[in-house]
Amino acid sequence: GVADKNDRCPDVKGSLIMAGCPDTDGDGLADPDDRCPETAGPIANRGCPEIKEEDRQVLNFAMKNVQFETGKAALRATSYPILDQVLDILSRYSDYKLRISGHTDSTGNAESNQALSQNRAKACYDYLVQKGVSPSRMSYIGYGESRPIANNKYASGREQNRRVEFDIYLD
Repeated sequence: GVADKNDRCPDVKGSLIMAGCPDTDGDGLADPDDRCPETAGPIANRGCPEIKEEDRQVLNFAMKNVQFETGKAALRATSYPILDQVLDILSRYSDYKLRISGHTDSTGNAESNQALSQNRAKACYDYLVQKGVSPSRMSYIGYGESRPIANNKYASGREQNRRVEFDIYLD
């Protein structure tokens, strides 16, 4: 055991190495210091698993391929399998949260683009909630035309700017 004066977790059984605290997932980080105490991860990532590159690629693919009806926030049916992949990632990284950001091109007026981007992000959010993701794990925001990633002067640039980004992060 650990002497009470040195025990950081006196109400639970823990090891001397962890100052009396348990390390439930065995990753070398005591549970009180571990952001993900039931899932092993590197100390540099606060004890949480790192997002695999292949999962980051899926989120990037989703950004480029989730589509909506023209000028509307209604998801096209082709977007459902893509959002299901996002759902799968969220189920595997249960300690992470998701920020959904909607963006538009500069066609039309800024006010309607702002509303459209917000509604499109919310449509993705609503789909994931309907599939069982807790609303407390997600947020959504619309940026309208304010954050382009390509030149709106060209059709190809406008197409790239019409997107929904999925950012997975630790709170």
